[in-house]
Amino acid sequence: MALKSYIAKNTFRDSVYLMRLSNTVRNFEGVIEAEVIIGTDHNKKFLRSGGLWSEEIEKEAGANDLIIAVEAEDEEKAEKAIQEALEELNKEAERDNLQSEFIPRTFETAYKYMPGANLALLSIPGRYVEREANQILDQGLHLMIFSDNVPLEAEVSLKKKAQEKGLLVMGPDCGTAIINGVPLAFANEVRRGGIGIVAAAGTGLQEVSCLINNFGEGISQGIGTGGRDVKAEVGGITMLRGLELLAADKETKVIVIISKPPDDEVLDKVLDFAEKVEKPVVVNFLGGDPEKIRAAGCEPALTLKAAAQKAVRLVKEEEITAAVETASTDRELLEKAKSRLNKDQRYLRALYSGGTLAYEALLLMQNMKGKIHTNLSFGNAEKIEDVYKSREHTVIDYGEDEFTQGRLHPMIDPALRNTRIVEEAKDPETAVIMLDLVLGYNAHPDPAGSAVEAIREAKEAAEKDKRQIIFVTTVCGTDEDIQNRGEQVKKLEKEDVLVFPSNADAVSFINELLSS
Repeated sequence: MALKSYIAKNTFRDSVYLMRLSNTVRNFEGVIEAEVIIGTDHNKKFLRSGGLWSEEIEKEAGANDLIIAVEAEDEEKAEKAIQEALEELNKEAERDNLQSEFIPRTFETAYKYMPGANLALLSIPGRYVEREANQILDQGLHLMIFSDNVPLEAEVSLKKKAQEKGLLVMGPDCGTAIINGVPLAFANEVRRGGIGIVAAAGTGLQEVSCLINNFGEGISQGIGTGGRDVKAEVGGITMLRGLELLAADKETKVIVIISKPPDDEVLDKVLDFAEKVEKPVVVNFLGGDPEKIRAAGCEPALTLKAAAQKAVRLVKEEEITAAVETASTDRELLEKAKSRLNKDQRYLRALYSGGTLAYEALLLMQNMKGKIHTNLSFGNAEKIEDVYKSREHTVIDYGEDEFTQGRLHPMIDPALRNTRIVEEAKDPETAVIMLDLVLGYNAHPDPAGSAVEAIREAKEAAEKDKRQIIFVTTVCGTDEDIQNRGEQVKKLEKEDVLVFPSNADAVSFINELLSS
């Protein structure tokens, strides 16, 4: 085998293009593994962990450079793959030059093409957001900011400006919204209905809206706020505005609020407002105080699934029972899974693409035997020292900055997580590998198909050591999504993967399996 690399100095391509080019190079004759990637520190660490490392990368590659790293059967095939990759890069540059005059490069130009637009979506490097966002607000448009790494003071300034103008700013770092039935960014194809959602949690909004759809009801509006909106410095400006809009909306019969626990002063503001709303309000502050929520006349929900179930029952004017907050476990399935593990297999390796789902998992795992390590900040869980190396029970959110700087989000490109699936299967102490598959607009066209390839390789690695791994998944999506939830589930179940209807159900099963 031969390892070759090439550094293209001062060269940038967007993450979507680099994902496609990496996949193209992997399919060249004789290529075993390949990455075409920007030379950020995080990406170089990834190359080192994946064995695609060279002295040239160490000495020459910087954050403004593009790295082509290839492992092939021999030097000739590795060199040929690099040359063909460079040819593809040059073709892309030529295409850009030909098309540049037809692509709007500024907000002003884009607005001339759509003078009737009333909402803009920004997905640009965070340092440029404030300037562009101010222009958009001055033009009188509502705004969704997908970008992250926006200074906190810029977020506060933009939201206060929008407040004065009667406009809505969703974000920064707002990954999901559904406005008047139109899905924005990472969102799903859900039916219209009487349940309105305001969420400081992107995959939380996706999970709840999909479950509501799958329970037979629909969404009036899904308003994202960005996770920092509920911090004291921001003051919940967008969450409060969202509640105000949903309270006034004739199509909205029930309101759902989703967030990690807000800072105290924001929590009080939100509950004070919710108490005055003349509609039922379900509140899912992951880990929040249910009694405080009840005292405000709202319905608390421990899990995202419970929030969806309670909202559906309220819109149908059905009684809410205690059973809504509990997950029932299939005892036969549980015993069968136990029988496949040996005495050394004790630990969970949960590899998430959705940050809210990872956070919910940590919340529900608090009583699990053994220490839990994670790259998220959560209660008594220990901060993991090396995000590429699991210890004991490990919960990793692949949507965090250390994995997405210079790379696509794992919902779009799961390659990094797929590599980790195989690595975790080689650990003799791994009992369960947990995955979330998030469907919808802008997500990977076939996440189950992509995961299955890695799962098969992982099974082979474990079987060489006479072990079996329990694979557990939850598929966040609907049958109406382009990926089709039902078809995705079939692909997974064909590989003996245990698929649960919600993240909460999956984690409940794992809790019981590993606590015995």
